Amino acid sequence: MPAVMSRFGKAALSGVQRLGLKSMVPQSRFIAAVDPVIARAREMQKMTYDAAKEGEVKAPNYVGWDKEIDDDFKKLTVGPVKGGRPYGKICDSALDLIGFTPMVRMSRFAKFFDVDCDLLAKVELFNAGGSVKDRIAKRMVEEAEKSGRIKPGDILIEATSGNTGVGLCLVSAIKGYKQIICLPQKMSGEKVNTMKCLGAEILRTPTEAAWDAEDSHIFLSARLAKDLGGHVLDQYKNAGNPLAHYDGTAEEIAEQCDGKLDYMIMSTGTGGTMTGVAKKLKELIPGVQVVGVDPYGSILAEPAHVNEKSNRTGQEKLTAYQVEGIGYDFIPTVLDREVVDHWVKTDDDEAFAMCRAIVRHEGLLIGGSCGSTVAGAYRFIKQNKLGKDKRCAVLLADSSRNYMSKFMDDGWMESNGFSMSKMNAAVFEKGEYDKLFHV
Repeated sequence: MPAVMSRFGKAALSGVQRLGLKSMVPQSRFIAAVDPVIARAREMQKMTYDAAKEGEVKAPNYVGWDKEIDDDFKKLTVGPVKGGRPYGKICDSALDLIGFTPMVRMSRFAKFFDVDCDLLAKVELFNAGGSVKDRIAKRMVEEAEKSGRIKPGDILIEATSGNTGVGLCLVSAIKGYKQIICLPQKMSGEKVNTMKCLGAEILRTPTEAAWDAEDSHIFLSARLAKDLGGHVLDQYKNAGNPLAHYDGTAEEIAEQCDGKLDYMIMSTGTGGTMTGVAKKLKELIPGVQVVGVDPYGSILAEPAHVNEKSNRTGQEKLTAYQVEGIGYDFIPTVLDREVVDHWVKTDDDEAFAMCRAIVRHEGLLIGGSCGSTVAGAYRFIKQNKLGKDKRCAVLLADSSRNYMSKFMDDGWMESNGFSMSKMNAAVFEKGEYDKLFHV
């Protein structure tokens, strides 16, 4: 095709493209060469692990909070993060729009659900990448840079359920790293497309693979790092994960609540948010209690027997569930379960109904795990009869942007076994939620 084209030629080409007649246009001229690193990563994704050829590769040994991470946690804390988001200031980059998220009083929600306590929400969708995980992505990269472990141009590889991936892709795009994300198939297409647009390579793995299986996203990231000379920052055992919340998120919550908070309620994924927020709040607000929310199918809650089975739905431990980004089949090193005073288990159906209720009654466009968090909070509030003299805060981790084709979509809900007539009743008819989900 000539470098300079007549107006007629351009119009003809435009018409061909509108009609979808791609065969008439030489496509090869428009395809950029694939980076050899990415080509090799794609090749390895399709290859069964062969120790004879690749050498020994092991998934990391995650054991829950231990002395090593506790030492790193104490050594690397920098104290309360200062700053904010003054609207009159021009930011240097999107990285300046991570942290200092708002807190919202959920009074309309409380009225519909007859909640008497003062219910507040820390709304993390206002971070630049749309989730609380932006905080840890920024902190983990900055800590690795300070230590001399990484520099712009290096390859970063991460196993993630999506939100940490989005955060890392955003940071990498701005700072100049090559980013590869290993992601289970279950995770939403919206997350995948966002990360691709940020310049990352996405490699999918089977949802049903155990965390340490040779076809898991965690094992693939370890293989790639060894073969490509890349760096796995590893959110599951990186002290920068809980520290982002210890030095940042928790300080903000305590300030926004003016030091008055009885219960802090959070769902648990890697556990970094739970650990960092809980540790700092317990230092700043004597007597505050921490409630952890864990989906059925996961094994993070204690005591262990509560994970066995949902009496209402029959969901058993170590079986697949639909809510993304929380719960695991192992205990991440960054999770210190000793900071949690109470655990609540939740099911997919109540989580998605609660998501839609929050959107409808508070206008907060939150993500799926937020429904689990608030469903757990609501159950805890009702069971413990928390009244007007108590203040509870929930952390809403991400945005509905990631789930437009999932729980926000009536068709997806029906096709995955969630009755929309029941969902709508729970969201729009006062008292129906309690009946449907046995609160």
